[in-house]
Amino acid sequence: MIVVDTNIVVRFALNDDPDHAAIARTLFETHTISISRTVALETEWVLRSRYGKGRKQIAGYFNKLLAMKNVRIEAESAFRNAVAWYAVGDDFADALHLANAGVVPFYTFDAEFCKHAIGRGSAPPVVNPVK
Repeated sequence: MIVVDTNIVVRFALNDDPDHAAIARTLFETHTISISRTVALETEWVLRSRYGKGRKQIAGYFNKLLAMKNVRIEAESAFRNAVAWYAVGDDFADALHLANAGVVPFYTFDAEFCKHAIGRGSAPPVVNPVK
């Protein structure tokens, strides 16, 4: 097993640098790949802010990674929930924070926090301490 950085994951996703993309592809084809939550978080940010990729594209890419037998994503169950909530409109970082709370109440001052996840009833309790 190897652990990869965001730049490897992005090159694998975009195939935008032929030399680096070929190396990334080879790594994904020949190793069991471990992706940390922080790398996943940064990957979403890079794909969205630097490359202008949309929510559907990014969620689709994450789902492709989740479907790969040789890819392990830290806290995979929570990551799956975060991707699902992101796909329907929640901010990815917020969704990842919430998903990693598990069943423990999550406190935030953000009134708009993960309203899609909360509205679907699939999230742990979210509490705004101001109310």
